[in-house]
Amino acid sequence: MEEAGIPGGNQRHFGVSAKQKLYQFLCSRPAGADSSELIGLLLSGVGSDPELGARLVRHLLDGDPNFIFDIDTAQWRLAQSDRLRVELDQAEFTVVDLETTGGRAGPGTIIEIGAYRMVGKRLTETFSQLVRPQGGVVPRFITGLTSITTEMIREAPPIEEVLPAFREFIGERVMVAHNAAFDFGFLDFEYRRIFGIGLANPVLCTLRMARRFMPSLKRRRLDLLANHFGLSLEGRHRGLGDARMAAEILSIFLEMAQRMGITRLDRLLDDHHRGLAGRRIERHVPPEEIAALPHAPGVYLMRNERGDLLYIGKARRLRERVSSYFTASVKAKTAELISHVYKIETRTTRSPLEVALDEARLIRELKPPYNRMLKSAAPAYFIKLDMMDEFPRVMLSTKMSARRGVMHLGPFIGRRGIEHSVRALSRILGLRTCGGKLAPSGEVSPCIYGQMGHCTAPCNLSIDEEKYAERVRRAVGFLRGRTGPLLGELARARDQAAAAMRFEEAARFRSHLEALTTLVHRATRLSEVVTENNLVIVTGAADDRRAHVVLSGRLAMTLLLDRDEAAREVAEFVAGNYERYKLKAVERGELEPMTIVARWLRERTPDEGRVIHLSGPHLDPRALAN
Repeated sequence: MEEAGIPGGNQRHFGVSAKQKLYQFLCSRPAGADSSELIGLLLSGVGSDPELGARLVRHLLDGDPNFIFDIDTAQWRLAQSDRLRVELDQAEFTVVDLETTGGRAGPGTIIEIGAYRMVGKRLTETFSQLVRPQGGVVPRFITGLTSITTEMIREAPPIEEVLPAFREFIGERVMVAHNAAFDFGFLDFEYRRIFGIGLANPVLCTLRMARRFMPSLKRRRLDLLANHFGLSLEGRHRGLGDARMAAEILSIFLEMAQRMGITRLDRLLDDHHRGLAGRRIERHVPPEEIAALPHAPGVYLMRNERGDLLYIGKARRLRERVSSYFTASVKAKTAELISHVYKIETRTTRSPLEVALDEARLIRELKPPYNRMLKSAAPAYFIKLDMMDEFPRVMLSTKMSARRGVMHLGPFIGRRGIEHSVRALSRILGLRTCGGKLAPSGEVSPCIYGQMGHCTAPCNLSIDEEKYAERVRRAVGFLRGRTGPLLGELARARDQAAAAMRFEEAARFRSHLEALTTLVHRATRLSEVVTENNLVIVTGAADDRRAHVVLSGRLAMTLLLDRDEAAREVAEFVAGNYERYKLKAVERGELEPMTIVARWLRERTPDEGRVIHLSGPHLDPRALAN
C-alpha cells in the first residue's frame, strides 16, 4: 500500500482503504485490538458473527509485515508498536516544557525549550535553550510571567537553528508535557514548517494523567500538583524548571500506574488515549486538514462518509474549536459523533455575533441529528418578571417568553450564583416564590416561606396588592440599576445588628448583601433590559461591514453596508419602525435571535463589533461609517 505508507499497493481499492483505516486506528492502539473491534470499523452487522469477522480481518492483513497477530492475546497490532512493548521501568521519555510569546502557535513564537530525558522513573540528561522569537521582542506580559526579557534572547539562536538539535534530543521517545496539547501544538507547527513533516512521537499528558489517577483533585495546575506532592517549585515558569516538575510528577504517576496493573508502556499509552468514558477516539479526519482550518470565527458542519450532515457548531476560532474534538478528554457522546465524522466543512463570518446567528439558522433549517445530543455552549439564564400577574415573582429561566408584559434581564452564564442572588432578592423584599396564579383568601394557610417570614404571604391576604406592587417596583428598580437604596439599607441593617451583638442576624444581612453585590457585578449594564435594547451593531472590516438593527430587543434588520445608500436605508428603517416595534408583540420566531443578541452584548470584546445606542427613532447615517 504505497499510497498509505504501507506495502501492498497492488491490492484492490477496498483492500487499500480498509487496510489504511486499520493502520491509522492501530497507530493509536499500540497494545493492539481484537478482530471483532477491527471489523466493526469496516463493516456494520458483521460483529454478530465473530468467526466471520476474524476470517475477514485475517484475509486482509495476513502476510503484510506491518501487521502482527498475537496468538496469545488474539489481537492485531502494528509491527512498529513493538518498540513500545517495554516495561515502564525501561521505557524512555522526554519531558518537555516550552515558553512562548503567546497562546497561539505561529512562526517563531517559541522563546525557550526545556526538557529532561527519563528512563523509567529516573531523570537523566537535560536540554535547555533560549530561542530568539520572530521579531526579536518578548511581550511585557510574558516577561512578567517567565522573567525572560528581550535582552536575554537578543543573542539567542532562532528556532530554525534550535529545532534540529532538539529533534535529535527527543528522538523517538515518548513526549511528555503538562497540558501536552499546548506544547505539542507549537512543536508540531514548527516541525511542519521547518522539516515538512509533523511531530510523530507518542504523547503523554501529565494533566490528563492527573485527571485519571487523581479524580478527587479539583485543581491540577503544574505548581499545585507539585505542591501537593511536596516537590520543589524552583524554576517555575521557566522551561527547565517546569520540565523538571512535570518529570517528577510523571515518576509518581508511573508508580501509580504500576500499582493499578499497567506495567508496560504500550498499555499505558493505550489507556491514556481513551476518553473520560473509557472510549478511544476513532479519527477519520487527517490532522493536516484540521491544521489548515482558519483561525477566523465561523460555523463548522460535520459530515459522515456518505456526506450526510451530522452536527453544526460555532467557534470564535475555527481551528482551535474543531481540534478540541480530537482529544482523549472528550465525553462519550462526542466520541460517538467523531467516530462517524469523515469531512468537516467550515464557513467563516465577520464576527462571533454573525457566527451565532448563522449557527442557529442552519440548525433550524437543516436539523442535524447530533445537535439534539450535544450542546456547544453553556446555557444562558434570564431573570424574568411577569408584570401582568397581580402578584409577580422573580424567576430564573433559560427561555424567553413571547407574552406581553414579561420583563427579561440577562443573559447570565452559570446558574448557581445567579440563582442564589435571585432567591436573596425575593427573600429581602418578601416576594413570593411559588408558581401559578394566586387566589388570595384569608382561609389559606401560608407555605413554610410565609410562616418563616421569607414571603409576605399575599396568598392569605397578609399583604394587599398595592403594598405588594411597591415591593415589586423596588425589585424592578434594583434590576434596572438603581441598586444604591437597597444595598445601603442592607449595609446599615448589618452594622446595626453587629453593634447590638446580634451576630447571627448580622451574618444573615451580610450574606444577603454579598449575594446582591454579586448580582450587580455579574451584569455590566443591569439597567439594560433585553426588550428595551434599541441599538445598531456594526460588524466586519472597513470594506466588508454589516449593520444589525435591534429594536425593542428584536433583531429587526441586517444589511450589508456595501453601497453609499445602505447607511441611509438603515437610518430610514430605524425612523419608520422604532415606535412600531415598541407596540409590536414579541413573536415566537424572534426569541432565539433576541437571546443570541443579548448574549453577544453581554460577552463581546471591543474588537468584535461597534454598538450604536439609539435614544429615539433618529440615526445619523454617518455614524455607521465611523
